[in-house]
Amino acid sequence: MQMSPLLYWYTFPEGQGQAPAAGERVLALEHSGVQASALHDLMAVYSLAADQFNHGNRTIFILQGAPHQLFAALSRLRSINQQIGVILLSPVLDENFIIQVLHGGADGYAESNASDSLVLALVNNVWRRMNSASYHGSHSEQPWTFTAKGWVLVSPKGERIDLTTTERQLLRTLFAEAGRRADHRTLLDSLEDGKDTPVSTGQNRLGVIISRLKKKAESQGIELPLRSVHRWGYMFAAEVYIDEDDSE
Repeated sequence: MQMSPLLYWYTFPEGQGQAPAAGERVLALEHSGVQASALHDLMAVYSLAADQFNHGNRTIFILQGAPHQLFAALSRLRSINQQIGVILLSPVLDENFIIQVLHGGADGYAESNASDSLVLALVNNVWRRMNSASYHGSHSEQPWTFTAKGWVLVSPKGERIDLTTTERQLLRTLFAEAGRRADHRTLLDSLEDGKDTPVSTGQNRLGVIISRLKKKAESQGIELPLRSVHRWGYMFAAEVYIDEDDSE
């Protein structure tokens, strides 16, 4: 049986009253067979985007608000989770807005007062693309491998990155967290003397470690999918196989 998308609708407070209420929109989508919920807190949107990391190929967010609000929210969502679907509803749909949101990673857009039929068509279109990407990804992408007691990271192409003690500890902690995402505090605690380091200053230390590791990979022609989650922590945006074999 084919699953339906998990859809979350958030309207910025300033946009409420300028278009049909989110509750009415959600009800119309549910009547069309979509599992939909209305959110009333922007922080809940970001939190759900993070929590849905392992189910990102089912999750779609619809955000409704002014262009500047949508730009900022889209950027934040994409820094948290690249797999989710994002549809934007704005009172203004000029060329500049469309260019910016497409560059920012929006999957669909429409005017705030778009009909329920148009919104449903956007949802179905995004859902179809996400299903296709998920299918091809599951049949073609190989995972990274964390092996040799965690001293070596191997790319999907078999390229080997030898790790330092600090890099090993950081990646081991990151890979142990749900969705391969960890906040600054968790990562700092995994490092030597890290528990005594305040997050405010420790972020710079983590940034240096991550930067050096990525440059090491780049020097070997490897693009490391380590991503910064703005003002929160880091994520590894690819599947990883943890080799339990203790052989070096």
